[in-house]
Amino acid sequence: AFTTIFDIVKLEPFYKEAIEQCRSYNARLCAERSVRLPFLDSQTGVAQNNCYIWMERHHRSPGVSAGQMYTYPARCWRKKRRLHNATDPRLVVSIKACDKSVMF
Repeated sequence: AFTTIFDIVKLEPFYKEAIEQCRSYNARLCAERSVRLPFLDSQTGVAQNNCYIWMERHHRSPGVSAGQMYTYPARCWRKKRRLHNATDPRLVVSIKACDKSVMF
């Protein structure tokens, strides 16, 4: 069936309500998961940490393109800085003097 602009205007409040319900569900889900973090995944052996990829409602802006309800600000992914191997005290190999009385 051909959709008119009037049909879209009538459906927009329902769509916005569905988006809000989805956001609310995702927020509850993230809150429940963050309580259980960090944990070691038994299947993969990888430590799972909290991620910060979810946007809050106050980040939401009106859409800028046709058919776009909302836009969110771009947030670049940044890798955590790691210490250089030579300066990381956990990775420095300590050389101890060998006791000559012990023979192998």
